[in-house]
Amino acid sequence: MQTSGPSPVPRRFERILVASDLGARSDRALDRARQLADAWQAALLVVHAMPRTSESPEPARQRIERELRREVPAAAIHVLEGEPADAILTVAQRERCDLIVLGDQGGPAAPPMAGSTTQALARKAPCSLLVVKRRPHGAYRRVLVGTDLTAESRQGLETAAALFPLAGFTLLHALDIPYESLWLAPNRRGDLLRMERATIEAFAGEARLDPELRERMELVVAHGHPETMLGERALEHDHDLVVIGAYRRGAAFHLLLGGTTGRIVQLAPSDVLVVRCP
Repeated sequence: MQTSGPSPVPRRFERILVASDLGARSDRALDRARQLADAWQAALLVVHAMPRTSESPEPARQRIERELRREVPAAAIHVLEGEPADAILTVAQRERCDLIVLGDQGGPAAPPMAGSTTQALARKAPCSLLVVKRRPHGAYRRVLVGTDLTAESRQGLETAAALFPLAGFTLLHALDIPYESLWLAPNRRGDLLRMERATIEAFAGEARLDPELRERMELVVAHGHPETMLGERALEHDHDLVVIGAYRRGAAFHLLLGGTTGRIVQLAPSDVLVVRCP
C-alpha cells in the first residue's frame, strides 16, 4: 500500500561528502564525486578515518590532508580518528550533507567484513548514499530504478529523474511469487501480466516527472528476488546506475524487510544510489 505524498523533490544535491581511504577504490569515488559536484555546482567535502593511536596523530593527519588536497584541491578536508562509518556519519550530520559517496568495498576477493562500512551507512546515513563500483566515464547514461510501489521508491524515482534528466530511464518492479508455476493456471497468466502492467503504469503516472522523460521511460515487471532481477537487468542492458528508495521504518521492519536494500547494494554490478527520503 502506498503512503501519503512524499516531501518535495530536490532539484539537486548541494553538499556532497566523499569518503576516502587513499586506496584505489576510493579514487573511483573521488572521481565520481568531483563529476557530480561540477555538474550540480555542489560543495564537495572529503572525510578520512584514521586509527586511534596513543601517539600524537598530527603528523599523520597533516600527511593525509596534503595527499587529499592534491586529489581534490577545492574540497573541504576532514580527518577524524575512529571507525570509518562513525567518522563519515559524524561529518555528514555536522555538515548537513545531502549525499555520501563511497567506493565499493565488496567483490569476490574481499574479506568477510569488507562491506561493513557500506552496510552501516545504508542503515544509518541521514542522507542519500552513492556506492561507486565502476570507474566514471562522464555522466550516468542509463539509470535503472527499482520499485516496490511504496512512497519511498517513488521518491527514489523522482529524485533520480531530477538529478539525471538526460539519462535513459528504466523502472523495474520485481515480484517474488513463491511457487508461482504451481498455483497459477496457464489461462490466468495473461490476466496477471495485464494487472501487473496496469499497476506499474499507474505508479509511474503518479510520479512527478518531466513529460518527456516519462514518455521515454521503459516500464518492466519481472518475477524473482529484487536483488537478482535488478542485477541481471543492469548487467544485460548496461545500466551504469541502479536507484532504490531507502525505507524510513523502525528497527523491526528493517530486520524483516529492509535487508533487501543491503543485498541490492552488495550484488548490483553497477553503481547504486540509495535515496533517503527527507
